[in-house]
Amino acid sequence: MNEWAAAVCRHDTHLDTDIKVKEQSIENMMRGRKIFEPPRFMTVSQAADQLIQIIQRRREEGEELGVTEDTVCVGVARLGADNQSIHVAPLRQLASCDLGAPLHSLVVTGRLHPLEVDLLRLNAEPGALENLIQIDSSTFSS
Repeated sequence: MNEWAAAVCRHDTHLDTDIKVKEQSIENMMRGRKIFEPPRFMTVSQAADQLIQIIQRRREEGEELGVTEDTVCVGVARLGADNQSIHVAPLRQLASCDLGAPLHSLVVTGRLHPLEVDLLRLNAEPGALENLIQIDSSTFSS
């Protein structure tokens, strides 16, 4: 995941998590062996943890942050499948959630319309939306 993701502001950002398939170890690459590592899939928890590390480093550097650990995010796994999983929570809570098997995506919210807030409530963890701020009659932000 790239660091630009932590600088997002005002718009929702959808992050597809990393997928590592057909990847060789350094040793196998150096020896020219066509032996590949088993597939690995990044989870929402790992993506959230990486974003939090970026946020903390940028805060230490004195940068203005558009995203914080309290930003409302949506963790999604296996969207559209019978066993899909959707969790709405602050980024810090998603860093410790388990959404099960891959594939995972993370949505970092920006400014939200009241209809979006209503839809987020359907899958929100307890207290997940309590820090939303109403900017005007048609806009919320976290």
